[in-house]
Amino acid sequence: MAEKIAVVGDTTSVAGFRPLGFTVHGLTDPAEARDLWPELASGKYAVVLVTEPVWEALGELTSEVAERAVPAVTVIPGVGSRGGVGQEKIDRAIERALGTTALIREEDE
Repeated sequence: MAEKIAVVGDTTSVAGFRPLGFTVHGLTDPAEARDLWPELASGKYAVVLVTEPVWEALGELTSEVAERAVPAVTVIPGVGSRGGVGQEKIDRAIERALGTTALIREEDE
C-alpha cells in the first residue's frame, strides 16, 4: 500500500514540506504538472497535495482518481493564490450529495 505523500506547486509554496519527509515537486509553471500526473496518479503516493494553480492546470485529469482511495488529491493554498478552490470543491461535493446547492447564511451577530 502506498504510504508516501507528494506535494506539487511552485518552489516557494512547497519548499517547507521537504523537511517533513514529503516528496516535493517544485515547478516553474503549473502546466508542468500535467507531465508529472501519470506518476502522481499511479498509486505510488497515498496523498497528493497540489497548490491551487496546479489544480487548475491539471483540470480534468484529477477526475480519473476521484473515485479511488489512492491517491487522495487535496488542494492547498500557494503563495499568492487567490483562494477559493477548496471551497468550490466542498460546494460541489455538497451539491452531489444533496442534489442541490446549499446556501449558507451567516447569522447576524
